[in-house]
Amino acid sequence: MNNLLRFLKLYHSFLLFIIIECLSISLLIYNNEFQNYKFLIWSKNYTEKFNSIISETFHYLNLKETNDYLAKENAKLQSLISKQKKDFQKQYDFQTARIINNSVYKRNNYITLNKGRKYGMKEGLGVIVKNGIVGVIQSVSENYSLVISVLHKESNISVILKNQNIPGILRWEGFNYKYANIYDIPYHIELSKGDTISSSGFSSIFPKNIDIGLIESFQKNKINGYYNIRIKFFIDFYKLNYVYIVHSPDNQEQLKL
Repeated sequence: MNNLLRFLKLYHSFLLFIIIECLSISLLIYNNEFQNYKFLIWSKNYTEKFNSIISETFHYLNLKETNDYLAKENAKLQSLISKQKKDFQKQYDFQTARIINNSVYKRNNYITLNKGRKYGMKEGLGVIVKNGIVGVIQSVSENYSLVISVLHKESNISVILKNQNIPGILRWEGFNYKYANIYDIPYHIELSKGDTISSSGFSSIFPKNIDIGLIESFQKNKINGYYNIRIKFFIDFYKLNYVYIVHSPDNQEQLKL
């Protein structure tokens, strides 16, 4: 309190000047139409800029929640589409998850998701994105799931040559996370650079016709009678953020058979 009184005593003249100036400007603005109009234009411009900054700030702060909401809504839409398509052999439910850890440069790569057992996650469920297969859940805890990435030496994905429905096996041979190899397609089949490789739907894990990549190069292996095929993934594993967990209600019935 003493400091405040000392400050007022020292600067009372300057403070009085400021108050009188503010009153004078107020009287000038509100008693003259031209000055009043100019002040309104000026204040409107700065108010709009200030509101824009506030809006952008809140939008940025809420961006994560917005992304989570959109991903969940997209997953619901994918489930509805799956149930309505008559050409699907199986119906699939989709649930979103966010990647919290991901490796692409190791020989055996894994992905950690932010959802576990309490969200319905379990071993053996497929993990995909809109334009590719990501991997298979290997283990789960209460709140997290560990996924064996497609970029793993033990990963074998059943695929087809899309335009001819010819089955093959996708394996990653290491080194480059943008490419993989396709095996078991016999070399009497006609191939072209740029042909699409898709999921086969033969397993109980992944839906059919998920486009995975394009043929980059191929050559005949005369020893075993099959092609050696190199494809380029549609997805960039390094930039993955959100994924879909896919589950078929008739999974268990198929596995029991």
